[in-house]
Amino acid sequence: MTVAIGSYARLTTHDGLGTGFAFQNFFQGETRTYNSNDYTFGAFGFSGGTVDIEAANVQASLVFALNQLALNVFQQAVNERWLVEVRTVWLDPDTLDESDSYGEEVYAITGLEHDSSRLSVRLGSPLDAVSQNAPRRLLTSDLVGSLPSTGNINLQ
Repeated sequence: MTVAIGSYARLTTHDGLGTGFAFQNFFQGETRTYNSNDYTFGAFGFSGGTVDIEAANVQASLVFALNQLALNVFQQAVNERWLVEVRTVWLDPDTLDESDSYGEEVYAITGLEHDSSRLSVRLGSPLDAVSQNAPRRLLTSDLVGSLPSTGNINLQ
């Protein structure tokens, strides 16, 4: 059985606003539209997430060819604490048509390294427990089920 996998990556600000940078890595020279966003071709690899046993340390990476534009974009992303939404899809190996969605993930862009040929962008959890900055999301009963209306929280 032959399988093909592709990825969409869209950069957003920490507040969830679009930055204008969105890439896909499987249709060379084409722009693809997903969820009303246009994704231009960008030759990149996505490592996928790995989580430690306590689920406190989420790590993944994007790898791009090193050039001045990519370096400038991702340096700004690190400095301004941008997020990246990554959608991985299964592709028909003969036609490269999307056959199914594998998963969607959101990461914080936490750092970068580069050598003479490639740029590796470090991704981590978008939740910042220290400063309590997280992507804005409201807990509703539609998302998590019944919510308590009374109760106490004891922090020790």
